[in-house]
Amino acid sequence: MTSIELKPGDRVRLNELGASRSPKIKVRTGVVVASSDNRSGGASIGVLFDGNKRPTTIHRSYVELDDVGANDK
Repeated sequence: MTSIELKPGDRVRLNELGASRSPKIKVRTGVVVASSDNRSGGASIGVLFDGNKRPTTIHRSYVELDDVGANDK
């Protein structure tokens, strides 16, 4: 498992693992709104998926940085 640095405001998308483990999540892209620090385990992050009103807490290994969102800035 590769650990990438994710901070609030980063655009992310579900990777293959995340899509297979979370089949109810229909929209695959979103923005990180909360992350836990590594001292407290740091395994979960809050992602506000596009079109949703509330963030979803998922394991950080389920997402990867969205290259398309990085080019729009």
